[in-house]
Amino acid sequence: MSGFYLHPNSEQEIIDTTEEDIIVTNHQGIIVKASKISGKHYDINPIQLLGRSVYELENEGIFSPAITPLVLKKQKKVVLVQTTPADQKVLITGIPIFNESNEIEYVISYSYEVSELLIIQDYLKELKHEMKMAKEELILLRKKSLKIDGLVVENRSTRRAYESAKKASPLDVSVVIYGEHGTGKTTLAKNIHNESARSDGSFIIVDCETIPEALFEQKLLGTDNEKIGLLSLAHNGTLFLKGIDKLEPHLQAILARVLQEKKYSPLYSTEKMPLDVRVISSSEVQLNELPSFQKDLFYLLHIVPIELKPLRERKQDLSYLIPIYLQQFSLKHKKVCSFRDDVYNHLLDLNWLDNHHELLNVIERLVVQSTSTIITMEDLPIEYRLPTEFGRYNVNLEGSSLPIILEQVEKEVLINAQERYRTTTEIAKYLGISQPTVVRKLQKYGEEN
Repeated sequence: MSGFYLHPNSEQEIIDTTEEDIIVTNHQGIIVKASKISGKHYDINPIQLLGRSVYELENEGIFSPAITPLVLKKQKKVVLVQTTPADQKVLITGIPIFNESNEIEYVISYSYEVSELLIIQDYLKELKHEMKMAKEELILLRKKSLKIDGLVVENRSTRRAYESAKKASPLDVSVVIYGEHGTGKTTLAKNIHNESARSDGSFIIVDCETIPEALFEQKLLGTDNEKIGLLSLAHNGTLFLKGIDKLEPHLQAILARVLQEKKYSPLYSTEKMPLDVRVISSSEVQLNELPSFQKDLFYLLHIVPIELKPLRERKQDLSYLIPIYLQQFSLKHKKVCSFRDDVYNHLLDLNWLDNHHELLNVIERLVVQSTSTIITMEDLPIEYRLPTEFGRYNVNLEGSSLPIILEQVEKEVLINAQERYRTTTEIAKYLGISQPTVVRKLQKYGEEN
């Protein structure tokens, strides 16, 4: 209040220079000061207000209602809407000024037309919108660091894949994620959904490999009696076609038609249901390399292709994942474990054909089954010890020729590989030989048993 004089005959008043509607009354309700625009709302010259009682002005219908009596009564700031003689709405704020005896000496009131406040409100809305845009830009800048909760993105190929995913996430376009089983395709698909404009919608997984072919249409479209299908659940959200390369061609044609028309009919119904979804697919093989894959569906899905490399090609990621998973299972099973250096290096050298799924399984087994908190090579399952030390295999060297010794080692290696891998194709890939050779040798050693 420096420079705001309330004493008579003050030579300079801040109130005289302001362009705001300000009125000062004393504790008796007499107007002692008024700014030069104070009477504008009431069609009165501000000089005519000086010396007038607010009670009289209220009785005359000029102040309706007067704010000073309310401030004196409540002993605090009061805000109200006043109606002027011209039927205008004015928002008035009254503020008490106390003396040394803690009694109200003056009441200062200032007012704005409601129409002026609406302009201010529009300005604040615009300002809020600009703040939101700035906040979103800041979030985008922060995301450039590519730190993703629960994921390791150290390898160059992995970083490239997640950078592509981040660019595609806000765009409402189809994405195909390529990669072997267990490389994290579903995790990446969920991340794209969470970073998209559809993040508040559903993320519905259609497992094209496990849903029985005979039930696929029913599960996808719903029926006349039960209209809830996977498509209806995914409406306004994301439809994740997991393992799209496993879908039969005639079902691909149905899916292509639905996605093209953006509407569908439940089974046994003629009713057309709208479909608004963002489609993300995953495949273990390149779709354009499948002769039976529907071209119409390929062009609908293959807008943004992203490839996730297997763990055996991502040693940098693997070197971070192994200790992370070890800590995770140590906490889960309340058993603090660590790897001996040779075990850690051996785990880095394994092929991990099932990628994350296999790595998680093996590390949890090691934590649970190890007899000590220091995990050694002896704690590894036998199928994961090959081919580090041939001396560990049950080979009888005494009286045996080299061809016989090599045949015994080959037999044990193949039998152990058969225990570890699901198919002869995986065994062949791991051992670096052809699949027919694997089949022939397994048949040979199987007959010997």
